[in-house]
Amino acid sequence: MSNIHSIKLASRQALVIAALCLLVLLTVLPIVFMIISSLKNNAQILGNFWSLPVPPQWENYQEAFHSIWRYIVNTVIYAISGSACVILLSAVNGYVFAKKSFPGKELLFVMMLALLMIPGILTLIPSYVLYSQIGLTNTPWVIIVASAAGGQIFGTFLCRSFMSGLPGELFEAARIDGAKELTVFIRIVIPLTLPILATILIMQSVGIYNDYIWPLLTLRDSSIQMISVGLTQFQNQFGVADKGILFAAYAISSVPLLVIFSFGMKYFIQGMTQGALKM
Repeated sequence: MSNIHSIKLASRQALVIAALCLLVLLTVLPIVFMIISSLKNNAQILGNFWSLPVPPQWENYQEAFHSIWRYIVNTVIYAISGSACVILLSAVNGYVFAKKSFPGKELLFVMMLALLMIPGILTLIPSYVLYSQIGLTNTPWVIIVASAAGGQIFGTFLCRSFMSGLPGELFEAARIDGAKELTVFIRIVIPLTLPILATILIMQSVGIYNDYIWPLLTLRDSSIQMISVGLTQFQNQFGVADKGILFAAYAISSVPLLVIFSFGMKYFIQGMTQGALKM
């Protein structure tokens, strides 16, 4: 019986490993195909779809970078600025909701969370009218302000959930020693919530970087456009003539996201396990 049980257990483990390997393969295959295709010319892509690039067309990356670098710089600036605003607002809001008492606190927090259930597409036109009336459309501020306004809701939820578990005695001891509220917030709250703030930074940066509809609707000037819309314009320009350059543009545009995840994955996982699950 023991041998039969061991065989069944080994078979189940083998099936799980095979399924995971298949999922990894399906995830990685499009990326590998994109990189290989980015080093080909049209004749190599259309003539032998699955062949390796011989010789590699490295000039595709030079041409693609020359055409989309402005979009990438714009998007990185918007992502950093918007994420910084979200982190600041989320940390302050989370601290107030977690450690301060005032009338209607729970009702206000529930109303704030209720906004998460409203699909963004329903507020698209009202938001556009609002930002148009205050003169922010076709400016970088329409991306930064909209990102800060929308991203702080989930960020506040994460910060409040984590900060609620911090011992109140820690703050009381600091106040007894003469620390003011701002000092307590900057020197105690912020260092303890760094994993949560890193999680919000990554999630918000990726959200801004991948946004397409809002910049398409609010930005008309190509010099301040974002990479998601810029790639569409680039595809209209090179999509038929140079598919290799198009794939190279896709590969280049993914580099900032890879950098963010490479340096922040540790804090992202730590923040999600500590903040999102702590209620």
